Amino acid sequence: MPGKDPARSKRLTFELWAPRINAAATPRDQVVVLIDAARAHLPADDPMWAAMAGQLGKYLKGKGFGS
Repeated sequence: MPGKDPARSKRLTFELWAPRINAAATPRDQVVVLIDAARAHLPADDPMWAAMAGQLGKYLKGKGFGS
């Protein structure tokens, strides 16, 4: 799109999400905000989703979830 500045778009996106991430009081709260940001900005077929599902699944299984 003519006149569109990708760097500015990234900066504005960061400026929208940074206060929410920084305001998160606990690591759990930060993860929730980061997941929301990822859901808002990454497509469903982004490879990050499969990697994250695999890692979280392994971690939870190690903690006895689903055993």
